[in-house]
Amino acid sequence: MWSVSLSILPIFLLLILGYLLRRNAFPGEGFWPMADKVTYWVLFPALLFFRTTTAPLGGDLVGPYAIALIGALTLCAVFAVVTTKLFGISNKVGGSLFQGATRHNTFIAFATADMLFGNEGLLIAAVATSLLVPPTNLFCVSALVTYQGNENGDLKRRLIQELIRNPLLIAIGAGVLLNLTGIGPLPVIHDMADIISRAALPFALLCVGAGLHIRAMKAETKSLILSTFGKMIVFPAVMLGVILITGLDGPAAVILLIYGAVPTASSGYALARQLGSDEKVMAAIITIQTFLSMITLPVTVALAMAHFTPLLR
Repeated sequence: MWSVSLSILPIFLLLILGYLLRRNAFPGEGFWPMADKVTYWVLFPALLFFRTTTAPLGGDLVGPYAIALIGALTLCAVFAVVTTKLFGISNKVGGSLFQGATRHNTFIAFATADMLFGNEGLLIAAVATSLLVPPTNLFCVSALVTYQGNENGDLKRRLIQELIRNPLLIAIGAGVLLNLTGIGPLPVIHDMADIISRAALPFALLCVGAGLHIRAMKAETKSLILSTFGKMIVFPAVMLGVILITGLDGPAAVILLIYGAVPTASSGYALARQLGSDEKVMAAIITIQTFLSMITLPVTVALAMAHFTPLLR
């Protein structure tokens, strides 16, 4: 277990480094918002495009992964909506609770898969991301629109536009299209995406760390507990159930559990602010789940490695 924890420790050290850099205003106050944009619009889409183009999308992995990931996402979405009503949480806070329970930090998942399994891990992670990113964005945007009220047609149109121009969805769509049609990697473009993608994970992890807000952790307690329960208990429980039922093992089983154990996505903060949810609660959810994952993710990975990849230990 200790060796596994050490193997993914650099990921969390990068998060801490990003937090310390932003905390000390280095290299400047205006740098980190721009860095987030570069990561979201350029670096990570390049990584997703590069990996999905050659990922094993037609293999036996897709079925169990789709059942596990989309099933867990749907269950957590229902959990968030029901608990918001049951506990009398306002729509403004409920939108942040919903994102906290359903979104996943793909940066941390990709980085962990890379540290543990190298190129094989990245290819499997690309399959998981291709299946999970589109419905996650659709669910979250739809939920936040609903919480804002259905009377605002202009907002609806703007949200549809946001979904259409989402760089992650475009990158995944293009990569999947090239993959499934048999066209495969495009000369020059694929090589350029490869070069860009090499900077994606370290830069993204620094940005995730820079986005942590310690002071925000005093935000509304119920939504923090409920969203964390949904994302870090309900979600991985579904992953484990599907693994046991389908008989998945090896890196495929471990990476599926990694996607269950990662915290919510830091991009949820920007969406909460843009669509009228409580951004302070969202910042607190992101921060608390990220810090918790520094303990829970190594434990999850160590247990998964011990049970599903005994020959790789």
